Formats: sequence, C-alpha cells, structure tokens
Amino acid sequence: MRRLLALIVLLILIGSTAAAESWQPLPLGGPAPYGPVEGALSEDGLSYDDGTLSVRIEKDFLNDTNVYYIYVTITDPSQLRTAVAGNPSGKTTRRATLMAEENNAVLAFNGDFYSYNSKSPGIVYRSGERIRYNPTANYDQLFIDSDANLTPIAWPTDLKRGFASYAQERFDAYLADHELREAFCFGPALIVDGEVQTFKYTEKNSCGYPTADQRLVFCQLDTLSYLFIACEGENQLGKQRGLSVPEMTELCLQKGAVQAYNMDGGNSTSIILCGMRINGYNEVKSSVKEREIKDIIYFATLRGE
Repeated sequence: MRRLLALIVLLILIGSTAAAESWQPLPLGGPAPYGPVEGALSEDGLSYDDGTLSVRIEKDFLNDTNVYYIYVTITDPSQLRTAVAGNPSGKTTRRATLMAEENNAVLAFNGDFYSYNSKSPGIVYRSGERIRYNPTANYDQLFIDSDANLTPIAWPTDLKRGFASYAQERFDAYLADHELREAFCFGPALIVDGEVQTFKYTEKNSCGYPTADQRLVFCQLDTLSYLFIACEGENQLGKQRGLSVPEMTELCLQKGAVQAYNMDGGNSTSIILCGMRINGYNEVKSSVKEREIKDIIYFATLRGE
C-alpha cells in the first residue's frame, strides 16, 4: 500500500513539474528570435510540432478547387506575429517566402497588403504601432489583442454623416478593454462571435464576393487556436475554379470557426511552412508567379536551441 501511495505521489510531482514548465514570451516587434526546430516538421511536410507550436495542414478538393485547412495551436500570444517589408509607411514590397525566412517564421501567410498611402482607408496597426487611422464603412476591420484573440469589426454601411463618430466610439470602447497589437483592413468580416454576417456585398470591399477566386480566410477556433482556410483559383496551373466568399464562409462554419475574416486573396494568397510554399502558383505565366506583398502574418516557436 505504501509503495502504491509513493508511486501516486511521484506521478503527481512529475505531472506538476511538467505543468509548471514555462516559456518566455517572444519580444514584441522585429524578427522572432528562434527559427523552426529541427526535426519538428513531418516527413510529408504538412505538419509541425515542437511542443510550443503545432501546425496541421489538411487538403481537400471541392468544386474543382484545391482547398487547404491549416490548423494552428500556440502556447503564448507572442507567437502570433506580423512583419512588413521595409518601412511600415513606405512602398517596399517583398515575396512572402523571403519575409518568412527573414523573420524566422515557422508558418506564414500573406497579410492584407495594406496601402502605404496615409489617406487610404482603414485602421492599420502592426506589432502595437499605429500606421494609419482612417476607418471606412466599406472596409471591415480585424483587431488582434495582446492575448492573441481575434475581433472582426463589421462596420455598418447605412450611417452617412455619423459614421466617423460611431467608428471612434467603437474603437475607443475596444481599446478600453483590449491592448491592440494588430489591426487589418480588408474584409469583409464573415463570422463575429459565432454569428454569420449579412450585408450588401456591393457596399463592402469584398474582393468579388460572389465570384469564384483564390482566397484566404483567418479564423479563430478557441483560445490560442486558429484555422486558416485557403483555396486556389483560375491563375493556378490547371485553371482551378476557386471559391466565392459565401462558399468560404460555409467552410468556416463547418470547421467550427467562432471568428472569421477574409484576408487579401488572389495572387497574394500565400501559405509557407518551414520555408516551403504549400499552395501553388502558375510557374509558366510570370505575371502570376509569387507576388511581392507588403506584409505577412506568421507564427514562431518559443523553443530556442
């Protein structure tokens, strides 16, 4: 009996030690300090797990289109990061694969390709720094706070003269409860707190809402748990059909997304895991090879050598 009790105590101590293992958050801004962990990438190149960051990519073929489901789980909010090409307020663009390498990204996606013009629409923040404040009704927002929680903002389009005051009040209310790290301006917001958003697509920047095209949607499933859904389009080899925004929204619902936001799509769509581009691009037509973009969303490991 004593041996059994001793064994139980030992197991409890071992469990407590493992649970107590802590990781230091990554510094905000600048490249992540650690690159992908050697041996954490699966042989097929479609999953990665280093104990602090887990990635799983599933492929499907729907409506004559390659579809990718990229599941991501992180340990600390600082692992969800962004990077921009050159000066945040400048015109520099770079290929997503290069930005992913330069920032030690394990997994990277294109951002919203925000415009560098200070008078362009939208609220734009990167790594806690404000780049632009110009809320516009037809450009929905995605806010990410210091806990790495997503808050899509679906602006109303029926406010005319009162929109500026409405947007300021809503932004101030958000800042009162959250530390804003990232703000994206593209959209539309597709799912907010589990509710599918309805709107007149002609009144939103919706990237051809009813049109089948190459797309990328950023979803949150739970705390520190995310899903990106991407699809190919007609510019890929084989001239795939692509998916419409409603079709992508339906996939988000099927996968249990609580929040979902449409990112920049088309030829900007990029999925990069451990330096390898997962989604295709047309290698024959130079006009639709990997596009130079302004920014990326990426995930980094907490595990140093």
